[in-house]
Amino acid sequence: MKILVIDDEEPLLDLLIPYLVRHGHESKGVKDSLKAYDLLDEIEWDLVLLDIRLGRENGIDVLHRIRKDWPRVLVMMMTAFGRIDQAVDTLKAGAFDFLEKPFSFSFLSLRMEKAESHLALMAANGVLREELGLAKGELVGNHPLMRQIREQVARFASVDLPVLITGESGTGKEVAARLIVERSRRSEGPFVVVNCGAIPENLMESIFFGHEKGAFTGAHALQKGKFELADGGTIFLDEIGELPPLLQVKLLRVIEKGGFERVGGEKTIFPNVRIISATNRNLEGMIQKGSFRLDLFYRLNVLTIEMPPLRNRMEDLPELVDHLLARLSRDLHRKFAVDRTLMPVLQSCHWSGNIRELRNVLERLAVLSEDGVLRGKDLPADLRGQIRPVVASQGDQECNLRREMAQRERKLILEALERARGNHTLAARFLGMKRTTLQYRLKKMHLYEIMRRGERS
Repeated sequence: MKILVIDDEEPLLDLLIPYLVRHGHESKGVKDSLKAYDLLDEIEWDLVLLDIRLGRENGIDVLHRIRKDWPRVLVMMMTAFGRIDQAVDTLKAGAFDFLEKPFSFSFLSLRMEKAESHLALMAANGVLREELGLAKGELVGNHPLMRQIREQVARFASVDLPVLITGESGTGKEVAARLIVERSRRSEGPFVVVNCGAIPENLMESIFFGHEKGAFTGAHALQKGKFELADGGTIFLDEIGELPPLLQVKLLRVIEKGGFERVGGEKTIFPNVRIISATNRNLEGMIQKGSFRLDLFYRLNVLTIEMPPLRNRMEDLPELVDHLLARLSRDLHRKFAVDRTLMPVLQSCHWSGNIRELRNVLERLAVLSEDGVLRGKDLPADLRGQIRPVVASQGDQECNLRREMAQRERKLILEALERARGNHTLAARFLGMKRTTLQYRLKKMHLYEIMRRGERS
């Protein structure tokens, strides 16, 4: 699970976060709600462990905010001994469960199993379908690049080979991975996600391959690793470029042998796993610098999908906005629409965070909106600082050149028509083109009134 801990007691965070990570959970700890809200915006958390008292802050107020803005996240409250009345109040306010401080790690594990079971039930019922800003199983957009990716997904789903998905953060790499799995013969098997950039290096081997009881200090029980948990299904190695050299060697050995031993174990385990990996880094450049193994790259890069940045398919932006607003309306039980002044602003942005950034901006604007209409003028200053104007690439310059040429052509045609007093034959002669060509250009430029006037002349 992805677990966010919100507690102002630093000693508790120092104990709790390593424990959660050691047991295979991606976890972070913060001491106040403002940092927590930023992380909730950035990452799709499964569970929040929230203290009922955060210094001067009331944890129930934070709970209300989480339930309102991130309704799919489970919240487990932590309350001091003897305050059961408060715990009951948190359940009424929408908390999933509560822990009474002080609690043991064994008791925490029991409550976590309850949360995991609940999440699994929600997933089975199709409730948790959102991923990286898009609904699970959907790649929105009709740009040729997206059509090509959908074709690749369909082809790659039919074969059981490793896939490497590249692209900037927020472009939907995990969505593409899930689509491949959904359409493959492994669709009924587990789909295990490992964020290679979020695991401490000293715990990576244990999390990947598991450990035996007593393998190291704190290994109180046998722990299965991610590869073992993915047996019969797919393991998704996100941010594979962050894998340290030692783990690259071990992963290569697992791919070549087909098996591994748990930390502290002697028995070789041979899981039936398909590997899909993703990165936002330039692995070829890393290979040249010696920070990523060429032989591992060849093993992972059998099939490749490159997810395009949003700025390279801006034609899809209106459709994406409609899709994300429909999801917002569904989640917040409120209808949202875009004011005509907002879309040009969105289309002029660079979107370095891609679809994830677009989703966050729309969510914030939705919260700021009083009547359900999202307006460009409501963009707060901090968001304007985040959204940078597009830096013209070669493709952008070509688009600008085509636009300028079209404007120049329009101007010359209108001048010729004015000189010819609307007569298409004469205007065509001035322009050095056929009358039919001129009429085709008028139709393409949507100058229907001038076209009809010329037809009558």
